[in-house]
Amino acid sequence: MHIDPCFPIQVVMTLSKLKAIAAVVSLSLCLLAALPGLPAAAGTGEGIGFIRQNQMPDGGFTEPGRSAGADATTAWCIMALKAGGTDPRQVKNGGRSPVDFLASQAQNWHSVTDYERTLLAAAAAGEDPRSFGGVDLVAKVQSHQKAGGNIGDAINSNAFGILSYKAAGVAVPPGAVDWHVRNQNGDGGWGNDPGAASNPDMTAASVMALRAAGVSEGDPSIQSAFGYLHSIQNGDGGFSFQQSSSDVSATAWCVQAIVAAGQDPAGAAWSKNGNTPYGFVASMQATDGHFYWMEGADRNPVWTTAYAVCAIARKPYPVGVSYSASPGEQESGGSGSGSGSETAPPAQGGGGQQQEEGASEAEAEEVTQEDTGGGEADETQVSANEAVDDVGEEEEAKAGAKAEAARERNGDEPSGGTSFLVWLIPLVVAVPLLSLGGWRLYRRFI
Repeated sequence: MHIDPCFPIQVVMTLSKLKAIAAVVSLSLCLLAALPGLPAAAGTGEGIGFIRQNQMPDGGFTEPGRSAGADATTAWCIMALKAGGTDPRQVKNGGRSPVDFLASQAQNWHSVTDYERTLLAAAAAGEDPRSFGGVDLVAKVQSHQKAGGNIGDAINSNAFGILSYKAAGVAVPPGAVDWHVRNQNGDGGWGNDPGAASNPDMTAASVMALRAAGVSEGDPSIQSAFGYLHSIQNGDGGFSFQQSSSDVSATAWCVQAIVAAGQDPAGAAWSKNGNTPYGFVASMQATDGHFYWMEGADRNPVWTTAYAVCAIARKPYPVGVSYSASPGEQESGGSGSGSGSETAPPAQGGGGQQQEEGASEAEAEEVTQEDTGGGEADETQVSANEAVDDVGEEEEAKAGAKAEAARERNGDEPSGGTSFLVWLIPLVVAVPLLSLGGWRLYRRFI
């Protein structure tokens, strides 16, 4: 049998080519593994983009299909813009910003939670809450403070009052904290009113308010609250207000409460069946940037997206702080106090993300509004800031028409929402490097 004398050389060259190919493949896998996973994180930029698409010529924000800005929706969107790194004063339609619109709505503010919500938005926008829309919002909130220190008689009014004081740089009365802790339920949670059944929304609001007031994350009240939240966490990682399925609004507030306490909402401590609250919110972002309210239900997408953006950005409320208080009222220290227009963020949450200390609010109770015969429909899913406000107060939402029902998704499934730039930029760098490396290896062994 004749054997080609060049055969051993050919074998060596073939093996060398295989090694070169294997090296290129290995390098490719390493580089690709270093790239961010496409569905790994939702995009705050996409969420903000969706919110901006629903800005009206009057400067305000509202739900799709409506023709004029809505007061409460605009306030929450201002906070979301700030949390996502966008200056609300620079977001304009028809030359008007959402701050301009909100400042023009003073005639709609009647309840303590109206003033609290508006104060939080004004502070987030860098405005002076002592003179916003011709109203001293700080004085309005203080006018509802009781002799014992609590702001209003509801859990949410006191929680948001604490957050409002924090946003305005006003010292939180110790009585407000004591009152809140005294009204914690035996299961560790809080309901809308003292003694009412616990729910995740008001529990999250309470945690954030207590943290804003300087209560330590190791305090029994905080630990008991987290025990309650752990006990009601769903298998998909999320939380639900009243429904059997997790909803983005409730889960977003819980994410912010977890962040406010210096914990990681995407970490193992909050993982259930491999799912986390942060992951649940992220998974509910649609391809156009908005967040679905619940699996199979797409309700109030602008309002829901405003909540979700703050959660995904890991920014508890208040997202901005104005130190415009008089010397006798200004905070001298405590949790999260600082200087300038923002809270100083001393706490490090899980995953190494820096967080503003203190302050988020509760989320949303679904409220079906009555048709008053005129105007645009307002939000069905009203934040707890408005939900309890129904007791003895005229809510802004009641000026609108009957709330829209949940819509099916029309076959559109939620995605992670990660910006394509997150993976495109590294990919643009990786492809030339892989090509150059492969060519050099090929030339070396050929």
